[in-house]
Amino acid sequence: MAQNSDNNPSSAEHAQYRVLFERSADAILVIDGDTFVDCNQATVEMLRYSDREDLLKTHPSELSPEYQPDGRLSFEKANEMIALAHDQGSHRFEWVHLRSDGSPFPVEVLLTPIPRGEDTVLHVVWRDLTKRKRLELELRQAQKMDAIGKLTGGIAHDFNNLLVAIIGYAELMELELEEGSPFLDYVAQIQMAGGRAAGLVSQLLAFSRKQVMVPTVIDLNELLVRMEGLLVPVLGENITIENRLHAEALPVLADPGQLEQVIVNLATNARDSMLNTGALIVETSRVVLGEKNEGGGPQLGPGSYAVLSVKDDGAGISPDILANIFDPFFTTKEKHKGTGLGLSTVHGIVKQSGGEIVVASELGQGSEFKVYLPLTSRNVTAAGVEGSPEMTIDRQATETILLVEDEAAVSGLIERVLLREGYHVVVAGNGVEALTVVESRGLKPDLLLTDVVMPEMGGPELAKILAPRLPDMKILFASGYTDNALLNGGILVDGVDLIQKPFAPRDLLARLRKIFENA
Repeated sequence: MAQNSDNNPSSAEHAQYRVLFERSADAILVIDGDTFVDCNQATVEMLRYSDREDLLKTHPSELSPEYQPDGRLSFEKANEMIALAHDQGSHRFEWVHLRSDGSPFPVEVLLTPIPRGEDTVLHVVWRDLTKRKRLELELRQAQKMDAIGKLTGGIAHDFNNLLVAIIGYAELMELELEEGSPFLDYVAQIQMAGGRAAGLVSQLLAFSRKQVMVPTVIDLNELLVRMEGLLVPVLGENITIENRLHAEALPVLADPGQLEQVIVNLATNARDSMLNTGALIVETSRVVLGEKNEGGGPQLGPGSYAVLSVKDDGAGISPDILANIFDPFFTTKEKHKGTGLGLSTVHGIVKQSGGEIVVASELGQGSEFKVYLPLTSRNVTAAGVEGSPEMTIDRQATETILLVEDEAAVSGLIERVLLREGYHVVVAGNGVEALTVVESRGLKPDLLLTDVVMPEMGGPELAKILAPRLPDMKILFASGYTDNALLNGGILVDGVDLIQKPFAPRDLLARLRKIFENA
């Protein structure tokens, strides 16, 4: 070989190219006709062959599925791509190849024809797009969920205001009707429908991560032990439950009621997958995540996490369905047998709690959902149960309440309820109007009861202005959703008293009684 010929590189140049060839992170192959004549180590690793020799014995057609994602035959499309490379000098395109175990994966292909004597060989570069495609899918999913979340959050806000009026007036009607009245059954049906609607709205808020959460430090193991008796009737007698709890306590900062909803929803989903017969394994563990968490694992920052695993031996989930299971209103159940909000609610609660949920499933082999929640060093909070408040209170209310609410149906109901109990009530439609009332009348209310999101001036802005002027005034916020006005990442800030819409009159009166009695 001539040392200085342009067409015949020196041995040193050839050696240098070989080093670059071998050290490339991308797969590089040389194809002569329909035969692999060379490849680098990255190709062997990408295709998961045992060694270079085994790979080079493979026919190029064996490394592609019969059809590409666009529905075209791989053989026909490959010939077209090669022809384009010859015409253009090189050609770059995306392709789906097969690893040695038959699993497909996406690659970016660069074909470059290289003259060699009277013949031409193909210099081929493959770049694995698996991670890029996953990140693109996650980005599209995040954008879609964010858009739907904003929509559902707005809808939930409007529905909660309507439900305050529906549930509230039904309760007032119940109090006015005589015992034995046939209309009491009608009222009960209204209240039942209102309660179901409130539950659906709560799920929408959980999905859109606008639900008010009151977190406490709880031991995940203790919560599961307390819930074991609850899960038995949910799952039915033909499904066995096995708890495999971590030996040490797993303290997490979360809303206990919301976390219970996560567990019940996952168990119910597993029950339906097992067709009401099988075995459910509920397991807890502790894991420490590093800086890089790739693949199908949780995309969380480094730190210590509690892991809740719910595993069933049911039918499993097909890959095409798996990508959509956390979408709202997506369900594979028959009509009228599911809302499609169960898993989207779980996803929203977990994300709002600072965690992540991942799922692994295979058809015929069951599914496993893993919930990751950050561990906390704070002490576990003692569990307490509150009784149901009564509508009528023992003390005679005499305090003055400044009611600020832009929805006429809601303010009308609340005003009636408060007047019925003896409170003095002054009503304003928004923050600006409330300030005018206070200044013009010299009003010194005992409590400010205000909506959070209102036109012109919302509740937080109003409270910030009035609190220094009226230091003895108590403040109670009411909201269908807060849009971060009172929340930090969806978690109630310490010192802020808020009643979540929709609420029943008895709930509002009980909250007011508690505020004034603790004054």
